[in-house]
Amino acid sequence: MRRILLPLFTTLLLSLCAVSANEPKRTVSFINTPAQKILMIYHQLSGLELVESSDVKKLSAVITIRTAQAVSKGEMIKLIENALLMQAGVVITHLDEKRASVTYNDALPIIPPGDGE
Repeated sequence: MRRILLPLFTTLLLSLCAVSANEPKRTVSFINTPAQKILMIYHQLSGLELVESSDVKKLSAVITIRTAQAVSKGEMIKLIENALLMQAGVVITHLDEKRASVTYNDALPIIPPGDGE
């Protein structure tokens, strides 16, 4: 089922990000988007295989990410990592060039979407 949904979320990502043919930067607007969808987009952007813990797969948190200015792909990846950490307690740890561990830390303080903007 996940393989079927990935093309759908890639289309969603492209529709949410304004992309110019000559400029690789994009604006970002994800409003109350489920963390699992954000992780799928992160996977597509980063190209990393995500090794998710079972508690992350059950997480029902929502994430909000908005940029006023266009950002590069690398900046977008960092924005997603930070939003997942701050708004959902999801920690992404790079294991090597091709994989990242995705875990949930319930001891982290959570800033609900909209409160930290």
